[in-house]
Amino acid sequence: MNNFNTIIEIGSFSIKTIIYSNEENKPNIEGIGKSSTHGFNGNETTSFDEFIESIRKSVVQAEKQANHIIKDCYILLGNKSVKINKFKNNINLNGTLVENSDLRNLSKIQIESNDSFNQNLYTSHYQIDDNLITDNPIGLSCNKLSMISLISMIEKKQVNLIKNIFQKLQIKIINYIDTTTSYFFYLKNKKITKKNVVLIDFGFNHINILMIKDKQLSIVKTITRGCRLISDDMVKMLNISFDFAEKLKITNIDLSDERNPTIEIPVWEEFGNNVKDKKEHNYIKKIITDRLDRLFDLVFSMLPQDNKFYSYLFTGGGSKIKNFKSYFRNRYGHDIQFLEPPSSSGIPKVLNDSSFMSIYCAYWLQTSKSLKKDDFLKKIDSFSNKIWYKRFVDLL
Repeated sequence: MNNFNTIIEIGSFSIKTIIYSNEENKPNIEGIGKSSTHGFNGNETTSFDEFIESIRKSVVQAEKQANHIIKDCYILLGNKSVKINKFKNNINLNGTLVENSDLRNLSKIQIESNDSFNQNLYTSHYQIDDNLITDNPIGLSCNKLSMISLISMIEKKQVNLIKNIFQKLQIKIINYIDTTTSYFFYLKNKKITKKNVVLIDFGFNHINILMIKDKQLSIVKTITRGCRLISDDMVKMLNISFDFAEKLKITNIDLSDERNPTIEIPVWEEFGNNVKDKKEHNYIKKIITDRLDRLFDLVFSMLPQDNKFYSYLFTGGGSKIKNFKSYFRNRYGHDIQFLEPPSSSGIPKVLNDSSFMSIYCAYWLQTSKSLKKDDFLKKIDSFSNKIWYKRFVDLL
C-alpha cells in the first residue's frame, strides 16, 4: 500500500488538494485537485450541500491522479479564525556550552490550553543572552538560552464546522494547519535579496499580511476584504453577472494598457434577454484601480512607515490581474515579486501559479523533516495540558 499523505486547503474562492508521498525523505506530489468554492464564504457555511460538493470535486480530482483513496488529511486554513501568538521560554546556563539536553529541557514547557481554539506549537528560533538569534545554538556558550515558539490558534467554531463536513465525506482530519506558519517557515529558509520581507496574500475575501524581519515573524494581519470587492463593484456599475465580472477582471483588463479599446459586455437582466453593451477599457480599468487603491492604502496603513528595506512578495488569486506588478510600482513606488511554486514541484503548469502557493508551502513544511519520523506538528493536549513537539533543528 502506498504511503501517501494529503493536505486540503479550504479557501473562500477555491478548494485545493495535494496528495504526496515522502519515501526515504524524497517528497513527491502524486495528485492535485482544485475546485471552485460554493456554499462557503470563507468563515461561514451558506449551503452545507454545495460546500460538501465543492470539497468532493477537488478530492476526486487528486484521487484520480494519484490512484489513491483519501482516508485522512491535514486541513489548511487561512482566514480570520486563525490567530498566531508568540511564546518565549528560557533557562540559565551560567556561561556553559549549549547541549542537546538543554534544548530538551526547553521543550518541556507547558502552555495553558484554550477550549475555544485548536492549538499547535512551532519552534521559531533560539536566542542567546537576549542578543544573538540563531537557528541552532548547540555548541555556543551563554548565560541564558531562550526559545521563541509560535502558537497557531484556530477557532474551535471553525474546526467543528470543517469536522462535520469531512465526516460526511468519510475523511478523518489528522490536524489543522494555518497558512501563516506555512508561509513563514518556507520564506525563512528561502534565499531572498533582502532579509526583511512583506508577504501579501491577496485572496478572494481576505488579505493576509505577513512581515518577516531578521528571520522572525514580526507582523501578522488579516483584512476581511479581498479581490471579490472588485467584482462586486463591476457588477453594480456595469450591470453584469458576478461570473462575467470575474472573467473580465482577470482576462480582459490590462492595468498598463492605454489604448482604450471598447469591450462588449452582456448586460444582466432578470428575464435573461440577450442584451449587449459596450464600455471603454479605461472606464472598467478605473473601477478596478479605484478599489485596488482603497485596499492597498489600507494595507500600507498597517505597515511600518520605514519600509524601503523590505522585499514585497505577492501571492493569491487577486494578484493575477494583468500587469498588477506595473500598477503597484507606479502607485506605491515598490517593485514586487510573485511567490509561486517551483515548476519542478509536480504541480501541472496550468495550475502552477500563485493561487497554489499556500498549499505548496504547507506541503513543503510537512515534508521537510529531520531523520526522526514524527510529524513537525503536534497538538496541544487539552486534557493533560502538556506539549510534546519536535525541535526541528534541521529545518530551521
